[in-house]
Amino acid sequence: MNLSILRGPQARLAKRKLLAITALSLITACSPPPPAKVLADTSNLAILPAYKSFSLSSEKLATAANSFCSKPNTEQLELVRDHWRVAVDGWSGVQNLQFGPLLVDNQAWKIQFWPDKKNLIARKVEALLRSDEALTEKRVDDASVVVQGLSSLEYLLFDPKLGVLDSFANAATGSRRCALLIAVSGHLHSVANGLHDAWRPEAGNYVQIFTQTGEDNPEYPDDSVALANLLDTLVAGVELIKRDKFERPLGLASSEGQAQIYLLEWWRSQYSRDAIIANLKALKNLFMAANGYGLDDYLSKVKQHGEFSTQIQQHFDRSLTAAKAIPNSLFSSAEPRSQAELIQFQTEINELQLLLKSKLPEALGISLGFNAKDGD
Repeated sequence: MNLSILRGPQARLAKRKLLAITALSLITACSPPPPAKVLADTSNLAILPAYKSFSLSSEKLATAANSFCSKPNTEQLELVRDHWRVAVDGWSGVQNLQFGPLLVDNQAWKIQFWPDKKNLIARKVEALLRSDEALTEKRVDDASVVVQGLSSLEYLLFDPKLGVLDSFANAATGSRRCALLIAVSGHLHSVANGLHDAWRPEAGNYVQIFTQTGEDNPEYPDDSVALANLLDTLVAGVELIKRDKFERPLGLASSEGQAQIYLLEWWRSQYSRDAIIANLKALKNLFMAANGYGLDDYLSKVKQHGEFSTQIQQHFDRSLTAAKAIPNSLFSSAEPRSQAELIQFQTEINELQLLLKSKLPEALGISLGFNAKDGD
């Protein structure tokens, strides 16, 4: 536009329009394309905070274990148990991620050994306690994953027979139980902190690998591969809840199924239902990139499936409501097929799984990959 031929108000109006167009062009040029924004916001607003939360909760658990063992008493034991529960919530926030440092070198197994079909946790932990070896973080790190992490700590803190104050205060056995409690909780924090560091920009910077896709990126040659990992995480996470954390142990996987309650996650602490709730919250948070630009926005604004995006969010909420309505621990659920709250949760989680596995890939235009739980 030739502004030199315009005078007075016309010139001023034309200049304002030109400035507005220029500013809009600059903003558009500086804004990342939608898929890149999904990856950036999901990483920075959902994944990194989840790893940080797990690291901090494991640190507080280790501190509480040390304080308790300096002078074992009932109040301090309950405090350690509370910190263990918070750490489980933190772990539940990253447990289902199907990519990144968590999959390297058995990191997930170092945090949780489950399902324990042969009661290996009790056998291996007790064998280590009976040995003459010094119970240090190094010894725990060298040992089997069975005696590491939250599963081993659950046995030490909640076993119906041995997870009691007398086991730690007993002059003959208490010192070794405390030594193992301190060593395992310290080792857990090292693993959790290492995972957080692996993602942080200031350390391992996996966040850059995940968000800066391209031909030179060996893991993510384009955005669609990274987005597929988010999709896989949502699907695998809900399937793990539905099948392994709920239907199989309660005998609801088929009409002839028999309950196997000792396959429940966290059965000793009776924290199974609470961990499912934490899982669902984390998966919904991942879908929405917390309050950022997530898959929900991409689905709505780019793929023009706003109603479907809202539907997924509503089904997450309905599954959460149904899980919270279960009146007691899953471990103490008698006759699961006749308990209305359990059947309602099964209905809701089935519908959520159907949306994520059968309809979301097509809506996003992304193929669902093979995850570690498929065919299990």
